[in-house]
Amino acid sequence: MKIKLLLVALLTVTLNLQSNAAVTIDQTLSRDYVINNGYSSQIYESMKVVRSRALGEEYYTPGEKRAGFWKRLHGYIDPAMDDYSFYHHDIKETPTIKDL
Repeated sequence: MKIKLLLVALLTVTLNLQSNAAVTIDQTLSRDYVINNGYSSQIYESMKVVRSRALGEEYYTPGEKRAGFWKRLHGYIDPAMDDYSFYHHDIKETPTIKDL
């Protein structure tokens, strides 16, 4: 009887122990955490853009910073080309000179 009581007490104690593997929000937003959980680097960049927009900050990916006039012109002519304006482009019904 004492052994059963001891085993029940031991089982209760082990089930009530808290785990020390807590993950903070900053850790879940790190590049290593995102990549190690099976997501691509593009998802990480998208997360950074969405988070910075939610915080009211401007964030441009490295590809956006390198986009010159000719690349933007090519993106205007060919809408299938990725011109890195997915999150930043304000869609209007008619094209303007600012689109170039």
